[in-house]
Amino acid sequence: MAKPTTYVGSTVAIFLESATVPGTYLRPCGLTNHTVSFTKNTTEVNVPDCDDPELPSWIERGVESLDFSGNGSGILAAEAVDEWWTAFNTAESVNARIYIGKPDDATNGRYWQGKVHVTGFEVTGERGNKAQTTVSVVSDGELTFHEAGAS
Repeated sequence: MAKPTTYVGSTVAIFLESATVPGTYLRPCGLTNHTVSFTKNTTEVNVPDCDDPELPSWIERGVESLDFSGNGSGILAAEAVDEWWTAFNTAESVNARIYIGKPDDATNGRYWQGKVHVTGFEVTGERGNKAQTTVSVVSDGELTFHEAGAS
């Protein structure tokens, strides 16, 4: 049995396009946990048996739409506050990349690229602890799949 190639958890990450250098994607500092979710929305119809319509029918499904959502949480880094706030505080979607694997690893790295809305930017503070943040993003249209290391 061959051992699988695995990903380090910290290589799952949300990158935002730089506001000052278009085409450059940066990972806002501080997030230590990321979750990404791709969903397929379907429609369904019961299809009866032509020879015996009294038999239980099978449900067939058609794909109606695809969706992406993601979130991240971790330490609130002062260096990232402006990036997250700017991305949240706009009615326009922003360009983003969602990575699994290192951005420069053309062998194992992958990413999805497209527009997202930052729908949540939460900051929590507790006496005696570092401030924490949680961000949420959703896709705004199609995300395209790429190998890392390729433009």
